Amino acid sequence: MSAALTKYLKDFSQFVPAEEPVAIDIELPAVTFESDWATAPEPLIDLEEEKRKAFEDGEQSAKQTLDESHQAELDALKLRHEEELEAQRVRFEEEIAGHLATSVITMKQVMNEHVEAACLKVLSQFVEQELAQKTAAEMAAQVLREIRDGYAGTVKISGPEQLLSKMRKGLEEIDHPVDYEVSDDIDIQVQMDNSVLMTRLSEFFQGLRGLSDE
Repeated sequence: MSAALTKYLKDFSQFVPAEEPVAIDIELPAVTFESDWATAPEPLIDLEEEKRKAFEDGEQSAKQTLDESHQAELDALKLRHEEELEAQRVRFEEEIAGHLATSVITMKQVMNEHVEAACLKVLSQFVEQELAQKTAAEMAAQVLREIRDGYAGTVKISGPEQLLSKMRKGLEEIDHPVDYEVSDDIDIQVQMDNSVLMTRLSEFFQGLRGLSDE
């Protein structure tokens, strides 16, 4: 080897003793076959207890499902009952409204009939009074004509007081004996010897009242 190379290369010819190992004191726990992690037994499973718990869980789940189903049926039944009640209420209201409408119409018809009957009754009473007064006046005029024509006998007149008053007023201008007799009969009866004059007011009024009662 040349001197130039030896200048840069390490000289391995010299013996260098190896360093002695240094002891490190580390305390480690003693491990034996009796340690807890090595000797802990596996937990025992109580099959009967597990079955009991599983049965209870299943029973509780089934009970909850049945309760929910029963509650749903109750809710549906309650809703259907409320709907039926509402439909019945609406039907009753419609029936009542129909009855009321019919009753009102019937009541109006009855009232109209009663009003018409009352008006006809009042009118018939007025007609009766007017007709009776007119008949009494005509009867007095006829008696007056008979007397003026020469009748000298006694005149007897019977009838209701109201019509007799009308007759007296019609005959007050003559000087002739006239006997007046108040009666319950509505007709006027005039008797001159064998001749009898009589109105037919009762027959006419009876027919008129029959019309007002229909």
